[in-house]
Amino acid sequence: SQSRFQRAQRARAQLKAEQDFGSVPHSFVFPRGRAGSGVRALSRDLRKVLEPYTARNLQV
Repeated sequence: SQSRFQRAQRARAQLKAEQDFGSVPHSFVFPRGRAGSGVRALSRDLRKVLEPYTARNLQV
């Protein structure tokens, strides 16, 4: 169980995160069909480039 201070602190942190990252564009890198090893590597690299705002292990 959390104390009142911990609950308030968590609520403040979530509010700050929503304000900071809510308006930032997010992206998805979807696999479409079967691709060769080069295209899969390129897809992984693209996910790393877009890392902070991209779903890393998206399963479709």
